[in-house]
Amino acid sequence: MTSQPLRVAIFMPHANTVYLSILFGLKRGFEKHNVEVFASVSHYDETCLLTFCHQFKPDLIFELNRSRSQLPNLPKHIVHIAWILDLLGHDIDYYHGSDITYLFSNMWKRNFTANGGLVDSMQPGTCEISYDFQPTQAISDFSFVGHIPKPWTEEELSREIFQHQGQAINFGRLHDELLNYWNDISFKENMTHINSAYQMIDEHYRQKIDIKDQWLRYDLGCRIIRLRNRHQLISLVLKTSDSLRIYGSENWKDWPQYQPHYYHFVDNSHDLKQIYQSTKLNLHEGISPHFRVFDAMSSGGLVFVKRTPEDHAEGGMCDFFEPFVHYVPFSDDDFAELADKYLCDDTARQKIIVAAADQVHTHHTWSHRAEKIIQDYYRVI
Repeated sequence: MTSQPLRVAIFMPHANTVYLSILFGLKRGFEKHNVEVFASVSHYDETCLLTFCHQFKPDLIFELNRSRSQLPNLPKHIVHIAWILDLLGHDIDYYHGSDITYLFSNMWKRNFTANGGLVDSMQPGTCEISYDFQPTQAISDFSFVGHIPKPWTEEELSREIFQHQGQAINFGRLHDELLNYWNDISFKENMTHINSAYQMIDEHYRQKIDIKDQWLRYDLGCRIIRLRNRHQLISLVLKTSDSLRIYGSENWKDWPQYQPHYYHFVDNSHDLKQIYQSTKLNLHEGISPHFRVFDAMSSGGLVFVKRTPEDHAEGGMCDFFEPFVHYVPFSDDDFAELADKYLCDDTARQKIIVAAADQVHTHHTWSHRAEKIIQDYYRVI
């Protein structure tokens, strides 16, 4: 008598191209391991979810950006996994109570103090079918695929954060002080940016505050640093080459210096694959490997990655890939030198492209991520 296959239900927060890619990548990955899968493009409210559980009888529920704490009546015998890709302005401990908690950033893992069962970081995988390896003749030196926030409005900059000695400290002032603060200190990568903002306020103003507004927390803890990182990255590129393609939201048009290089929003793997394959150096900045890193490598694109203090830590780039073997790391100081070398040396570039694709296809597909999830499931039951 054969045992019943494992039953897994996957729920995304809502339908967009990123979530659909994850959903069907994981679904195919699980099915390669003989798992019966139900896949949904939205979270069910608890009443509907309980009805679904009664009918489908899942062994495991896997949800993006939702934890068991938000589902207090979910039966205990059903294992709940939360994969947190975006804090959405919350503290990391907001996402507690699941049997397994996966965190996109290892920094979040180090800051997670709540009950999350088995807690680990987990990066995305790639779909080797959608992002199949096809090296292509390059049509640009650089490309960047990603989001940039809009410029700050006067209303946003004038928001009052707190009072100090009878004076209103607004967001605009705090924004500039935070950028200077992050430039002047050796930023502790095991501290979230919102907590670093609190630290700066405590040091400079001798005040302890706790910002409740979710959007204000997002602006202080994410939007400021994302804008800084994007500006630093693209300014480095434009000092070296005018051959740059930018893809992402139309927010790029709101920045005059980037508008000439902006193409359009890309919402499908076919177009993304062609961009990665037809670029000599695909740009990435960030702490941990991103979707664009795995997908570009899988397709046959060379990834040019800005170094961070986290690269050699658990969950950093060097946990997955070897510098100058699978990707090219750079800093502000050596960007121009390395860009010149790899833009001109087709042989060196091709060697890295082949090694990176092999590494991703061997270790970092959605099937590999599904295998990890299954193994962890059996660890906690």
